[in-house]
Amino acid sequence: MKAIYTFNGKDITMNVCLQIRAVVNIIQEQLNLSFEDAMLEFYRSETYKTLQQTENALWAESPEFITDMFFAEREGREF
Repeated sequence: MKAIYTFNGKDITMNVCLQIRAVVNIIQEQLNLSFEDAMLEFYRSETYKTLQQTENALWAESPEFITDMFFAEREGREF
């Protein structure tokens, strides 16, 4: 299977997927959304786009940090 996400030549696809799942779970809880709606909210965000750019290593941060970025973006605040 081909790697979707890599960092320094290593496959980090599972790491990124686990982060996405954890972030979406937090969004789901905080906004009282279904998993699907929370996933859609996150996928439409700039935070998600930033997470996909693996060279910035956002994927290595905690899910709470990434979620804080998402909510700052959503509220129009700088993070």
